[in-house]
Amino acid sequence: MKTGSCLCGAIRWQMRDIAGSMSHCHCSMCRKAHGAAFATFVTVAEKDFQWTAGDANRPQYEATPGADLLRCFCPTCGSAVPTSSGGEFFVPAGCLDDDPGVRPTHHIFVGSKAPWHEITDTLPQHDCYDEGSNLSVVDRPDAPAPVSGKCRGSCLCGAVVFNVLEAFKVVHNCHCTRCQKARAAAHTTNGFVSLDGIEFLSGEDNLSSYKVPDAKFFTHVFCRTCGSGMPRRDPARGLTAVPLGALDDDPSGGAVDNIFVNYKAPWYEITDSLPMFEEGPG
Repeated sequence: MKTGSCLCGAIRWQMRDIAGSMSHCHCSMCRKAHGAAFATFVTVAEKDFQWTAGDANRPQYEATPGADLLRCFCPTCGSAVPTSSGGEFFVPAGCLDDDPGVRPTHHIFVGSKAPWHEITDTLPQHDCYDEGSNLSVVDRPDAPAPVSGKCRGSCLCGAVVFNVLEAFKVVHNCHCTRCQKARAAAHTTNGFVSLDGIEFLSGEDNLSSYKVPDAKFFTHVFCRTCGSGMPRRDPARGLTAVPLGALDDDPSGGAVDNIFVNYKAPWYEITDSLPMFEEGPG
């Protein structure tokens, strides 16, 4: 029996058998919803999936009107959690508690890949979900025209809109277990600017945050309507962490390293040539 849970543990589930595929999804909606370069899902038959806590409390956001697939997340911590469609559950791999025993087999919707993320493994790449599938993902509509000197960002539902006002001081791929759970992904990619390096144009009052009780700093900020990972101002350290998955513009550069690789997901292989640090940045 394999198990999964959100960052705060309020929503939990178990799976008897993971017989379906595991895929990396690069659509813009997954980037927005997870605040990461891509999301990774395993498919589980409904008969093999069981909620064990908190399933009735999952907010559901209809990202694509009329589609059968909803975006579900924990209202307390913002982690994306499983959703069902067509007799299957789509389970975000970043929230798995155990090694699922399966590995990614392909990339999907690579035509929508983030410009700041490079695919470096040898897995097959596809522009759609699967041949013969009735599941489709429609990219989020384009944002308004860019503004010179500013990098725009927003959540999936569009309630929260912000500008990054300065170049990132550094960008990390973080593989810590907290980031895996919070973003429900293999890792997060965060850029860091000064405390005043962003401005919210709308929706700042629609943000929720969850601080891990035993963490010194780690806090996950998300849109309470759609669950998208959002920027977090950290006055104690004088910085703002911005999930690159939330950006609408190309920041002209991605991660410079991989950090906390000692805690990397067992199902994910780091294949890029970036420096790796077992714990925090060197």
